[in-house]
Amino acid sequence: MEEPIEQIPQDDWVEQDLLTRDLAGSLLDGEIAAERDRLARLERGEGGDDIVMSKADMERRLAAMIDIRTKNAHRG
Repeated sequence: MEEPIEQIPQDDWVEQDLLTRDLAGSLLDGEIAAERDRLARLERGEGGDDIVMSKADMERRLAAMIDIRTKNAHRG
């Protein structure tokens, strides 16, 4: 005879959402670090094939990513 499966009162979606936010935050952290690196190289006068925006656009992008990351961290 098989043991009955105990059902918990919460949906699995709650836990899955947290994992998704954690993964998104981790990926965003990586992109923030990469953008900071690109900006630092640009400021040193170095180039790179991955620098495709103006400094001002890169700074705006970085600020937006940091803002989103901060809001995401406070939701968890």
